[in-house]
Amino acid sequence: MKTKQKLISVSAFGTYTPGLVALITNRIFEMEGNIVDVEENCRRGLFSIFLVVDFSASKHSVERIIAMLTEIQEEAGIKIILDRYDDKAAVRPSQRESHLVTIIGIDQPGIIAKVSSLFHSYSITIEKCRMIARGAFFSMEMVIDTSTMNDHPEMSHDACTKKVKSDLKKLCAEIDQSVVIQSGDIYQRSKKLVVFDVESSLVQQASFKKFIQTINGRIRTVAGDSEPREVFDDQMEALVENAKRLKGLSADDLEKYVDILQLNPGTFELIKILKSMGFKIALLSSGFNFFIKRIFETAGVDYAFSNTLEIDQTGVFTGNLEQPIITDDTKEELLDFIMQNENIRREQVIAVGDGSKSSHFIKNVGLSIALKPENPNVMTDGVLSNDQILNMLYCLGIPEEELNKYLSV
Repeated sequence: MKTKQKLISVSAFGTYTPGLVALITNRIFEMEGNIVDVEENCRRGLFSIFLVVDFSASKHSVERIIAMLTEIQEEAGIKIILDRYDDKAAVRPSQRESHLVTIIGIDQPGIIAKVSSLFHSYSITIEKCRMIARGAFFSMEMVIDTSTMNDHPEMSHDACTKKVKSDLKKLCAEIDQSVVIQSGDIYQRSKKLVVFDVESSLVQQASFKKFIQTINGRIRTVAGDSEPREVFDDQMEALVENAKRLKGLSADDLEKYVDILQLNPGTFELIKILKSMGFKIALLSSGFNFFIKRIFETAGVDYAFSNTLEIDQTGVFTGNLEQPIITDDTKEELLDFIMQNENIRREQVIAVGDGSKSSHFIKNVGLSIALKPENPNVMTDGVLSNDQILNMLYCLGIPEEELNKYLSV
């Protein structure tokens, strides 16, 4: 008998009773079988196990082996399914293309059905699926394998994979769900640094627009920025000009304007949790330091970069900017500096922004998350569809019990 004919898959499921795993594995040992793959789950009193067993060294016939394993059904009161396992037909670990998909949002009927149907349309294998949270709030993780995907004849495999990610983001936008997609070689590596683009991820956009409108007599925005739009095409020019317009204001005067700005719900709680988990936290801003300083001091982050307004001895703004001047284009250099200082690689970085020009640096990291982007199909690993920034914790692979511990603090 050929070796492949002595490979048998064993699937068992039913109500859990103590000693089930020992009973099944000891029976396999008695039949001189060698377990080459196993996955077991016990949740809410329900038990399931899948094994691939190599019986090539066994003196027993396949028929005898199957009969002995089948007897476990009566002994343990569970359902057992046995089948010959074709090792050559199986996708080997070196061929797999794993991705971790996290869906987050308000629960509604049909979420799993719609997402799984999309994967089925591409012949993508769903290897694992588990609930992280269930109730009014919904969060689910799926591990998928795109190596089984049916490629489009006119597209490369990589292009097809990008299209799947794009279609998934569009689907989740339609059903008002956030989604994060991480490739296997990235999500299995530990992350060490979380970088936030302040204006596009931490500040409530409604309050930011109100701030701009209130101080509009002095501050002018760059063309393409938040309303109201103004005349400057160059960000450096706008920053220098705006610093001049603030000449003569005292720091106390500007603090009155700063009170208008509000952070997204859960910002300080998120930073506190990430810090307690051992992450380094960095804030990047191409705005002025009077607002980021408040976050820096309150949250106790590790790095905070923004533009500093020069103040004279009487506490009045001189109209000049201190060097270096930070623009959207220099944030990439700041990230490089932080990584070099912390001796970490890009795949160990989580970056959060909105995916626009102001936070374009977030695309070249281990995990990139766009918060409420204008375009839901932004080229980032994930999209959070609302300003509940605490939801990004569900993307870090934290076990549900541990996550609940952090969120209940």
